[in-house]
Amino acid sequence: MVNVRFIFTSLSVLAAFSVLAQAPILTTVSSRWQDSFVEWEFYASVDDPRMLEEGDELQEELYGELKLRWLNVRDDWSEWDFDLGGQRGTIRQKWKDDPQQWELRTYTGVVITMRTAWAGDFKEWRVSDNDVTLNIRSKWSNQFDEWQVQDANYGNFYLYTLRAQDPRDWAVNDQLAPNISEEMKLAMIFLVIYNTIPKM
Repeated sequence: MVNVRFIFTSLSVLAAFSVLAQAPILTTVSSRWQDSFVEWEFYASVDDPRMLEEGDELQEELYGELKLRWLNVRDDWSEWDFDLGGQRGTIRQKWKDDPQQWELRTYTGVVITMRTAWAGDFKEWRVSDNDVTLNIRSKWSNQFDEWQVQDANYGNFYLYTLRAQDPRDWAVNDQLAPNISEEMKLAMIFLVIYNTIPKM
C-alpha cells in the first residue's frame, strides 16, 4: 500500500521549491520621474542573474511600484502604497512625528517592522518580520550611495546607486537566503530610498 501522507508531503516540498525557483529576483529600483522622488518602479530579472555568463545581458521586466500616498493632496512623506509582484500594501511611519519607526503591511496580513538600530542614527536599521531580523546599514557614514546587509545566517543584500550621488536609480544585489520574504526586501529598499532622497 502506498503511503499517501508521504506522497502528499513530497509533492508539497517539490511545489515549494518550484515556487522558490520561479520567484523573480529584484535587480533595479528607479524613480519614475527625473525630477521627483514620489513614485518608484521595481524591476526584476527574467532569468536568474547568477546563471548568466560573462557578456550576457540581463533581461529585466517591471515588477512593481511604490508611490507616496498623498501624492496630490499634501506634502506628507509618512505614508506610501506599494504593489510588488501583485502583493499590495502600505508603508507608514508608526507615529507621524517619529521617522525612526515604520511598518510595512500587506493586504494579506504580513507585517514588517523597521526601526533605527540606535536612536537618532538613520545610517543603520533593524528590519523584522518577527521570525527574522536583519540589519541594513550605510557602508559609509558621510555618503549614502551604498547600503548593505551582511548576515552569517541569511546572506548578503547590497543596494548601490548606478551613478555616484544620484539617488534616482539603484542596483539591487540580492544574495539572501530563499526564506527571506519579498516584503522584507521591499522594507529594506524603502528605507534606503527614503533616507537618501530629497523630500521635495
